[in-house]
Amino acid sequence: MGGYFIEGTKNTPKVTFDIEKHSMSLSGRSMPANTISFYITIMNWVKQYSPEEGSNITIDIKFSYVNTSSIIALLGILKEFKIHQERNCTVLVTWQYEKNDEDMVTIGEDISSLCDLGFELVEYE
Repeated sequence: MGGYFIEGTKNTPKVTFDIEKHSMSLSGRSMPANTISFYITIMNWVKQYSPEEGSNITIDIKFSYVNTSSIIALLGILKEFKIHQERNCTVLVTWQYEKNDEDMVTIGEDISSLCDLGFELVEYE
């Protein structure tokens, strides 16, 4: 299984997964016309991903905008990473938000409370 990459558009995030570094990132805007069809390929890829026990997995999320259906899809993806955590991997999610963007802070806090993974909120300017 190799790495994974989706080029971002004005309505969909850029998605990269470096399998050797166990590092995933999602960035940009997430408001696809068909959220299920966009995120199902990512979900299937994550389901097939099989890190070695003890791997440190990092997930970096930096959305400038995210709609409700994308949040639901993201929670499904994070649930798959929770399975890896239960298999003795360390999973750390970094939720980046622009300074003074209280909506993105709230969304990050909500996701953090629901996903039960290592989670950091990081402000940027």
